Amino acid sequence: MIRLNRTVTTLATAFLLSGSLVLFSCSSSPDEEMLRQLNELKEEHAALEKEAAEKEQQKAALNKEIAEKNAKLKKCNDDQKVVEQRLGK
Repeated sequence: MIRLNRTVTTLATAFLLSGSLVLFSCSSSPDEEMLRQLNELKEEHAALEKEAAEKEQQKAALNKEIAEKNAKLKKCNDDQKVVEQRLGK
């Protein structure tokens, strides 16, 4: 997760630097290469955002599964204690 956040941050920084180059370049408008790079960065940023959202969904699903298994384990432990008490152990 930290690696993904670092990647997104790095790309966002690159995007901002590219954007600032476009805004503060010597010419009044960006050339085709700059526009192409900017569009590629935007696409990559969108793809990483989508991947991050998918990973968050997977994390939520796994946390839910862990909670369900923990609840089942607690019930089994409680049932075991009841059986042991009834057997007089």
